[in-house]
Amino acid sequence: MPARFVLGIGDPQAANGAEAWADFHASRTGIPLVRVHVGPVDSDSASRRMRESTSRESVHLAGALPEALARFVNADDTLVIGTGKTGFIRSRVFGSLSLQIAAEVDCTVAVVPQVDLRFRRGVVAGVKDDDLLVPVVRACADEAHARNQPIQLIHSSFTGLVPADIETRRPVLDRAVAEASAGVARTNIRTRTTGRPPAEALLDASRNASLLVVGAGQRRGAGHALGSVTHDVLLNINAPVLIVRRPPTERAES
Repeated sequence: MPARFVLGIGDPQAANGAEAWADFHASRTGIPLVRVHVGPVDSDSASRRMRESTSRESVHLAGALPEALARFVNADDTLVIGTGKTGFIRSRVFGSLSLQIAAEVDCTVAVVPQVDLRFRRGVVAGVKDDDLLVPVVRACADEAHARNQPIQLIHSSFTGLVPADIETRRPVLDRAVAEASAGVARTNIRTRTTGRPPAEALLDASRNASLLVVGAGQRRGAGHALGSVTHDVLLNINAPVLIVRRPPTERAES
């Protein structure tokens, strides 16, 4: 569980879905929700947001959105941000601010597009044999339990060359299923292996899902930069995406 949910508000038009997502999770868990507005102090949207947030802690930050949020959040927070862009064409043409923010901050990030979750069902997670498998599956199981929805765990063997054989792939999914089952014993858990590129498979599976959970990944020597799969998922986002980083305690131990 995070120490805080931090709702980052930059573009008010993109904030509605993120606000509802953050409210739901903060209310369910009892974890504090901090609303952070980034922009000019005297803007109408900032003033309105401050008036609407009188019952919760509110913070105003100046500066560029990614850098301001990165300075504010802690590694054990979950940052929630909205985006009005969904689908390949819209995301590519209109930019990827959410990607910049997720790459800049040092915590787990939920990116929530403007979609109606009432008509979506299921939690999808991308898993692979790395140190993020356990936190990714735990986050997936927690969401599935909260929404009483099934889980789909997807593992891609795509390497751009020859896919791994089934004996190599199966232990990853077996480990993921065991971890998910420990948290939600009665939840329907499905698994799928694929030879398709992972971002492509995950986006296809999450088209009607309530959440897609992925590990942040990291390019070697790139600081907090996102891995290529998470990068491609955010550029073509079609569902709420939770980008999981290792808990700070586990990072310290390693």
